[in-house]
Amino acid sequence: MIAECLIILGTMFPNTSGVLTPDMLMEYKHCQDVVPERAGEHFDLIQEFFEPINWDTAVRVSWCESRHNSNALRTAEGNYDSGYFQFVSWTWNWVAEAHDLPMWNDWVIMYQGRPYTGPTSKSSFGFTQERAQFTPYYNILMASLLVEDMYSYVRWDDWSSSQWCWEDVNKFHRLLAREKDM
Repeated sequence: MIAECLIILGTMFPNTSGVLTPDMLMEYKHCQDVVPERAGEHFDLIQEFFEPINWDTAVRVSWCESRHNSNALRTAEGNYDSGYFQFVSWTWNWVAEAHDLPMWNDWVIMYQGRPYTGPTSKSSFGFTQERAQFTPYYNILMASLLVEDMYSYVRWDDWSSSQWCWEDVNKFHRLLAREKDM
């Protein structure tokens, strides 16, 4: 449902030739009620890295973990859970080693949100240097690899501490509605 709404919200208005039907407006209203506020910011990466069957769960888990804040940092218990999916260093490094990706706290150069490995430029426009775990690109990629590739089946166990928030879809929507009302 969430993924369908994000696709609808992302594509509905450009294709209408300026004409909105009552049905389109009702669908838009419904989607506004079930989609977390910042879910669309990096949905393109969720679509790119996760299998479609996991899109909704990925959006729910990342909302419950970080409220879709790629700079989220939780320092309780000294774990330093970081980024969109709140990775801890040992899980991140396990996935990174298996897939030859940047390790925890590695600095990466990004160009318009994507890893950049080309020649250096005289301009810094569009370039950023960030810790790998705080980039939406790598955080979402790592989550997809952890969920869909590291085990012999799809599993979301690594986010069990927030399972109370994301597992039951109806409960998730109640939590989301409550937070939107605040």
